[in-house]
Amino acid sequence: MINQRITKLRQLMKERGIDLYIIPTSDFHQSEYVGSYFEARHYMSGFSGSAGTLIVRQEEAYLWTDGRYFIQAEKELAGSCIQLMKMRTPGVPTIKEYVEKYPEATIGFDGRVMPYNQCLFTNTIQANEDLVDLIWQERPELSHEEVYLYDTKYCGASRKEKLEIIREEMKDAKYHLVTTLDDIAWIFNIRGNDVLCNPVALAYALIEKEKAYLYLRKEAVSQEVIDELLKDQIKVKDYFDIYEDVKNINGKVLLDTKSVNYTLVNSINIDNVIDQTNPSQLLKSIKNDTEIKATKDAHLHDGIAVTKFMYWLKTNIGKIEMDELSISNKLLEFRKQQPNFKDISFTTICAYRENAALMHYHPTEKQYSKVEASHLLLIDSGGQYLTGTTDITRTFVLGEMTLEERKDFTIALKAMFRLQNAHFIEGVTTGANLDILARGVIYDYDLDYRCGTGHGVGHFLNVHEGPNGLRPKSLYGHEACIVPGMITTDEPGVYVEGSHGIRHENELLCVKHIENEYGTFLKFEPITYVPFDIAGLDLDYLSNHEIASINEYQQYAFDHIKDALTQEEKDWYLNNLFIK
Repeated sequence: MINQRITKLRQLMKERGIDLYIIPTSDFHQSEYVGSYFEARHYMSGFSGSAGTLIVRQEEAYLWTDGRYFIQAEKELAGSCIQLMKMRTPGVPTIKEYVEKYPEATIGFDGRVMPYNQCLFTNTIQANEDLVDLIWQERPELSHEEVYLYDTKYCGASRKEKLEIIREEMKDAKYHLVTTLDDIAWIFNIRGNDVLCNPVALAYALIEKEKAYLYLRKEAVSQEVIDELLKDQIKVKDYFDIYEDVKNINGKVLLDTKSVNYTLVNSINIDNVIDQTNPSQLLKSIKNDTEIKATKDAHLHDGIAVTKFMYWLKTNIGKIEMDELSISNKLLEFRKQQPNFKDISFTTICAYRENAALMHYHPTEKQYSKVEASHLLLIDSGGQYLTGTTDITRTFVLGEMTLEERKDFTIALKAMFRLQNAHFIEGVTTGANLDILARGVIYDYDLDYRCGTGHGVGHFLNVHEGPNGLRPKSLYGHEACIVPGMITTDEPGVYVEGSHGIRHENELLCVKHIENEYGTFLKFEPITYVPFDIAGLDLDYLSNHEIASINEYQQYAFDHIKDALTQEEKDWYLNNLFIK
């Protein structure tokens, strides 16, 4: 079936004189996760991971993806004509390097799903047609779920206040074009449900000095919302009107070519473009006092749900039949019992034994594994609450373990705590500086993990948010210093193909520590309130200080959630979750 689709694409390319066609994993807004309408790369390649780019020529087809998905991609591409390109591995060209091998080739792509800065080819470009749309006969329709207003009691700042700050940041620009969905949701205090697990609406925004235009699916927005936005000089227009309106821009426009699509930028006089990161990216990453208080409430209730689930899992394993899918559904049941719960924040990763070596594996109705009373179960999950967004990973011990599993379990937790307990200087410490604190522990055992150590988290928004993150090299085009108010995950791991995968994850709030003659020192406050399953630890790999630190955290989590636990759950916690 995949090969037939590639054959059809090649025929369409030939008819149009296109030599090389690019299909990214993206929507019109360069979102990390996309709605079903935008799953063109998945449809054409069969690869279901959240990151990847398919390139098709008449002679060959390749799929590029990163280290999180190497194992998964090999399985899902098997039997097709598509070959895997393992990004950032020796001998593998980047997409740019590959395209540059064919300087005379005419390149085709849908210009709405490619960011402008990735389209700076010297080749002839055809970007005005979505060829996949001509092949995908039963393509889902473009989402238009209800758009609703987000109350300032949860976010602490009105859209008017946010627009005032952004207009100051615009400086000499007459316009600011924003196309990233989480930025738009944050600026205008709106939310939606057009992207799975992300409470955002399909939208564009054009901000001027005195007024602003918000481009939404008309069928998704009520008159009440339109009237409320108009009070702040925000006019709602039809979603697709932006493509004509940008042609009338007659002054300097601030936009980010890393996120604004090719078609939009190509419609503007390039001399008028001020190419900068959206001011809202940094602004929304630094949570205000209201957001911090609210997100701690979200984590409190999430902690209650996950700890109750942990008790259920540990006391029932081996007594009742379990599989990855039923366990995922059980965890969702516990979350649904909590106030303000709206949705999960990403597809739950529930991975038993060797499945956990696939970093972003998740069970489906068609593919899942039975879970037995032995070895390890990794669950990476999160919730979307009106009060905030959560992301937590725990690796559970279900029975007998190998010595290698026990070692890896311990050093991964050792690495996580090394970072969680860090002190660092304000103003000069980036995520790349901090990444090595966790990764270095893994390096000490001649191991590594092919992903970042952590990422920023939105406030009832996307679970992955920049510019803050913990990785050797920034994803966001510049290195952001970690500053008070930022929330970042801490999730090192060890992954052994065919055997096991282990990850431990807390969310950390950056706070001030002390000021002295060397400057202002910062530290992290964990805002995840769920114990670790210490049954997997090999104490020979831990110092007395590390053991004390783990026990302190277990007590810290208990103190936050104990009032919501039954007596049986409390007794189990106190008897089983502290290192004696």
